[in-house]
Amino acid sequence: MTWIVPVLLLVAAFVGFGVWRGRQFGELARRGTPVTGRIVRKFRAGNADISGSRSRRLSFTYTGPDGREYRRAASVNIGKWAEYEEGSEIALICLPDNPGVSAPAWLVDLAREALAKRK
Repeated sequence: MTWIVPVLLLVAAFVGFGVWRGRQFGELARRGTPVTGRIVRKFRAGNADISGSRSRRLSFTYTGPDGREYRRAASVNIGKWAEYEEGSEIALICLPDNPGVSAPAWLVDLAREALAKRK
């Protein structure tokens, strides 16, 4: 019975993170500004799942509208993973008033499409 509290806390943390990141994507879709980044690292993260695969991630840097450089990473599917090489450019969207919040442009485009369907 003592395992219930940690499990509930873990579930709440996952749900909270999903809601928080979903709101960020909504803001990026509504008022994000395009920037160009550069891939600095391709890597695989996390533990292998049942199929033996791990999350594929791209780490990138970009200069925000405030002139500061930011470094972030995003999980991508195998197609996007193969599309980019270290040193190549990547289209990104960031928030003009909070440039540390960013995402690859193709992901923000998906959020824009979802928002358009809600109207």
